[in-house]
Amino acid sequence: METKLWSALIGLSKTVDSNPKTEHTDSIIMDCLQHLKNHTVTQDLIDLVHKEKDKISPGCKTCTHPCGNTSDYDMSLINDKKSPSNHIK
Repeated sequence: METKLWSALIGLSKTVDSNPKTEHTDSIIMDCLQHLKNHTVTQDLIDLVHKEKDKISPGCKTCTHPCGNTSDYDMSLINDKKSPSNHIK
């Protein structure tokens, strides 16, 4: 569940890179980080991040040709790099 929240938060940060954030964006991020720290992540938090992202960039949710700029981050790109078999020796 924590990985899904990190993925959504990275997607939200990509969204505000090219769109103005709302008055609630910073507090949502801070709240989510606190829950990550305390290991109390719920699906409701992930849904909250997605709703905030949809408010900031509403057209992306219904886009028929998504570019990926506001998508949740594919955490396997990070997790694969952590694998010992992928380290250069």
